[in-house]
Amino acid sequence: MLPLSWLEGVISFLLGVLWTLLVLTAILTFIALFKNGVLFALVVSIITASIWLIFIVLLEMANLQIEKLKELKKQTKLLQAIKNSLK
Repeated sequence: MLPLSWLEGVISFLLGVLWTLLVLTAILTFIALFKNGVLFALVVSIITASIWLIFIVLLEMANLQIEKLKELKKQTKLLQAIKNSLK
């Protein structure tokens, strides 16, 4: 496995933090609003979880772009090696 770059390490850490915040926020929101009604508490909890999910998706997209860049660099290196061997 390739070593993680600094940016990938930060993204992985932030993903863990965001998943934790998602779960805690959903649970605490549900518990705080439970006295107003179960359906209301559930809807508000889902809405707050959706906000965190947007941030998680954005970080995952950044992670995928980093992986794509790595793969393109490997392919470019291979293509240059093939080009040099054909000369």
